[in-house]
Amino acid sequence: SALTMLLPTRLDRYPAKMVSRLADELVKRYASDASRILDPFCGSCAVLVAAQRKGISVSGIDLNPLAELFAHVKLHGFSRHRASQLAKNLVTKAGKVKKPLAVHWSTKRYWFTATTLDKFERLRAASKGFGLADSDEGMAVLLSWMLSIRICSKADQRSPKPFISKQAKVSRKGKHFDPYTTLLRLLNELSESYGTPTNYQGSKQFLLADVASDSSISRKIGKHSHVITSPPYINAQDYFRNFKLEFYLLEGVLPFSTLGLRDKFIGTERGNLLSGIPKTTVNSHYKMLPPLRKLQRRKPRLAAVVHRYLHDMGCAFDIIKGCLQANARFVLVCGDNLIGGIRICTWQLLRKMLEQRGFKLFDMFSDKIGDRMLAPKRCGHKGLIKEEVVCAFEMN
Repeated sequence: SALTMLLPTRLDRYPAKMVSRLADELVKRYASDASRILDPFCGSCAVLVAAQRKGISVSGIDLNPLAELFAHVKLHGFSRHRASQLAKNLVTKAGKVKKPLAVHWSTKRYWFTATTLDKFERLRAASKGFGLADSDEGMAVLLSWMLSIRICSKADQRSPKPFISKQAKVSRKGKHFDPYTTLLRLLNELSESYGTPTNYQGSKQFLLADVASDSSISRKIGKHSHVITSPPYINAQDYFRNFKLEFYLLEGVLPFSTLGLRDKFIGTERGNLLSGIPKTTVNSHYKMLPPLRKLQRRKPRLAAVVHRYLHDMGCAFDIIKGCLQANARFVLVCGDNLIGGIRICTWQLLRKMLEQRGFKLFDMFSDKIGDRMLAPKRCGHKGLIKEEVVCAFEMN
């Protein structure tokens, strides 16, 4: 039978993820007749899991290579016995490595003790030739390895973003966090939820891609009857910062470049934010969001963040539209943000952008998220996202 257990929240620490309750409700309410559901910002995969439980074929897209680990394990499951044996073999080989594979990161010793770092670098070297990304069991081992990185670091374990707090300096000082035993323990916990191969016969695919720029996506994944997604927020979650420990330690084990990811996440503050945005597009943003001119005068860098976000989301919507069948439905989940002291109704902006692209709103409701509030601190303010708005569209 299809897998129904969920990964415990303390392990599934993907930032700003959609809660499973809401994902289940959206699939039931808007996509019970779906032939194929797409989540182009799938993150830790809540929508795809909810759809697969209903027997619906699914496709997920994300720029984050770590999202692929979550998606693969949750959608495919794995053999608990084979994964355990593979992990034990990997740890045994790591212990015999003569030349560890170094992590190329200047501040790595700030985050990890020398012994912990040595074991991670031995795991990196040992993984060569194991083909971990080639099997369901190998992907489960990689996910367990990824989850162990924060746990074995000096970072405060309470925060979604890695930092070494005063409390962490005291509570974790002098303690050795062993990646070998932690990886094996986490795999055992992961097995409680997903340690059985799913016999689901429908289509399931994940595409590692930048949905704001990769025009080949529609050709690669085909047409879909529904989109259900919760896109990134403006400036609210810095996905690179949240996962920087994992990125640096897994670079060279998984096929991605940390430097290539730094500035690409939608909503980022990094890089040359206005590069490639036409002047006409900038002017259209001012018309769509008049307070943006005030922000431009007061905080031009933050205004550039907003411009980049709106531009990227517009490009993403164009590419997503190319992945849809005629009369498709598009379900969008988003709240608002506080940027430089200015409240921005992000969901309203995205609604306008979808309507400009031929989508018609037919239903909407708000979902209170007081128990999962995000509190990104920006310019001395906390942009508390107290609710998200669900907007359901049909293609005209």
